[in-house]
Amino acid sequence: MKTILVIYSLFMTLLFSSCSSSVNTPQALSEAVKNAAPGDTIIMANGNWENVEIRLIGKGEENNPIVIRAEEAGKVIISGNSFLKLSGEWLEVSGLLFTNGSTPDDAVIIFRTDKNDVANNCRVTNCVIDAYNPPDRFNKQDWVHLYGKKNRIDHCYFGGKLNAGVTLVVKLNDEKNRENYHRIDHNYFGERQRLGSNGGETMRIGVSTFSLMSSNTIVENNYFEKCNGETEHVSVKSSDNIIRNNVFYECEGALVLRHGNRNLLEGNYFIGDNKPETGGIRVINKGHTIRNNYFQELAGDRFRSALPIMNGVPNSLINRYHQVDGVTIENNTFVNCQNIKFGVGSDNERTAVPINTTIKNNIFYNPLKSNVYKALDNISGITFENNLVTTKGGKYIEKGFIETSMTFVRGENGLWFSKDYQPVLPVRKEDTGAFWYEPIDNVIAYKFSGNILEVSPESDINKVVKESNNGDLILLTSEGDYFISSTIEISHPLKIIAIDGLSKKPVLKISDAENASALIQINNAGMLIIEGIAFNGDSGNGIASAGIQTSPSPTISHYKLFVDNCEFYNFNASSHNAFRSFESTFADSISFTNCTFYNISGTAINLASEKEDVGKYNVEYLTIDNCLFHDVMGAALDLYRGGNDESTFGPFLKLDHCTFHNVNNKELGSVIRLIGVQNGEIKNSIFSESGKSGRVIEMEDPKSAVIFVDYCNVYNSGRIESYYNNRVGKNMYSVSPDYNEKKKYKINEGSSLSAKGSDGKRLGIL
Repeated sequence: MKTILVIYSLFMTLLFSSCSSSVNTPQALSEAVKNAAPGDTIIMANGNWENVEIRLIGKGEENNPIVIRAEEAGKVIISGNSFLKLSGEWLEVSGLLFTNGSTPDDAVIIFRTDKNDVANNCRVTNCVIDAYNPPDRFNKQDWVHLYGKKNRIDHCYFGGKLNAGVTLVVKLNDEKNRENYHRIDHNYFGERQRLGSNGGETMRIGVSTFSLMSSNTIVENNYFEKCNGETEHVSVKSSDNIIRNNVFYECEGALVLRHGNRNLLEGNYFIGDNKPETGGIRVINKGHTIRNNYFQELAGDRFRSALPIMNGVPNSLINRYHQVDGVTIENNTFVNCQNIKFGVGSDNERTAVPINTTIKNNIFYNPLKSNVYKALDNISGITFENNLVTTKGGKYIEKGFIETSMTFVRGENGLWFSKDYQPVLPVRKEDTGAFWYEPIDNVIAYKFSGNILEVSPESDINKVVKESNNGDLILLTSEGDYFISSTIEISHPLKIIAIDGLSKKPVLKISDAENASALIQINNAGMLIIEGIAFNGDSGNGIASAGIQTSPSPTISHYKLFVDNCEFYNFNASSHNAFRSFESTFADSISFTNCTFYNISGTAINLASEKEDVGKYNVEYLTIDNCLFHDVMGAALDLYRGGNDESTFGPFLKLDHCTFHNVNNKELGSVIRLIGVQNGEIKNSIFSESGKSGRVIEMEDPKSAVIFVDYCNVYNSGRIESYYNNRVGKNMYSVSPDYNEKKKYKINEGSSLSAKGSDGKRLGIL
């Protein structure tokens, strides 16, 4: 009887000391939290909560929080223009899904309700933010702002962020937010595509202004996958943080100790799978400890190498680059990483080399490379001790390194191990994020639907495109003029091709001078593959402004464009183009192959709309292969990335086997204009009678750019101009091209330029 009375008493205590209530409006929710007692649970009813501004202010107790949770995890959908703010003590929020919208505030989830009322000891868990983006990719919105102290965000999913702004930010703007001891753990940070601008970090802890302040934030047991927004996927801009036991899988860029001192990085795994630009830890500032981390198959270079130790700026301002001083790097393992570089960023400004730094007891395994690292400046301030190496020659004798005969093999878990070293991931992907959530696929790709839509010159091609579905193939079935009354708008993945066997290409023309815009426009979420079509800008009724252009309005989704065996001609007005991109649009890839451009008064390929000079640009990868440009009044190509920002990767240009004749002979004109391009390859091409009053290639190129011009013929044309004058190879020619009379601008087999290409083929178009 005594036992029964005790149990009954405990039951009654629990019954009356806490309660549960259900709400279905933001106002009822806020009121319920305001009136809640420690231990109470407030249930948000299932449904779509659209355009809601949720403000939670309450005070629970340690081990007895006020809990706000979804009726069913994932079935409380926060959409439209919405946000969640919380302040007070010991609040816990769980089970919410943010999607199909964007925040009207600075962030989606904010751990304060105003600048004076912050959250302390509060928790957001088991929540999701996926593809919660505004229509404009440069409308800057963060997703999570951590204010206050001792807050926790855990087991959450973050993916599909396409716009500018950081996924998660720790704020240190005053004493209420410093020495915060926040814990960020067991979250999944999903794929983030390249932004093409600064401001694409996945996580930032602090800001340069307050970077010498202690944050004491703990980031542990998170899984980062393909976080490729910019060079710094995690940017540490504060002091005394702990970042441990996280996995970075195929993440381009690096975890960067950008500002601040005395940070501890240990037990993290960086797995690159030899994907381009994948990096490890970039080191700047003082007093850091980097230990027991694992780096595998990282392919990045310079700022994105496996271990880039940077030069600083003497007497640096708080927001520039402080000297590396007193850093310890020990007991780390580097397996088959392509680049480890010290003195990174060395130039006329960054001359403060690393000092008082120790690299000891590490393993460097790469039997395909002869050297462990490359020094870009004086590294006498770095001491090496007892580092084990396995190199290509097997005789690495540099002081502080011991050559061994270690053998690593790939294990079933995908990691390389030896008999003495067997790595294990500190956290698995499936142990992070919201357990209930299946992610949205945000990647645009053309996958053939199986549906073929045939059109003839008599068809209304605009109507066919409007009624098409993702992955359809639109087939032009005969020669002739295809007149369009207005611009063909592409708003989903499509393929448009001419049927095989035609003797002439089908021709697209604008029919109405009043609507003389572009012939084709790629809108948000559009992707286009187009083959075998001619774009005639002059219909007799008016001149189209472009053959293909992007949306003039800002977009959020990246697009792709692949153009093969097409012609662009008669765009005869000074600002008209074969292709043009507009501001705030961005392509993952653009490719022009086997195409001809002629009788164009403006720039043929115009990718120069981002003029803000803060590192923005319009395309990541641009390929121009086997293309002919002749009788073009403007530039053949204008590719622009302005400013000196180092947070972005591209653009990347590959131009191969092209011919340029009578292109941009205006005063100070340029045939190819490359401003701020970071990676460029121009080869096997011919420039004749082009850029005669200016340049065939104009480059404003940062020192760190990787650009080369080689295996080209420049005849009776302008010069190649580069700031550093080290971009031109030794296989350059200046002879009159022997063009074939029947096949204009293709050189004859017996020409002196035959077999002069890097591939053994003729120069110019093939």
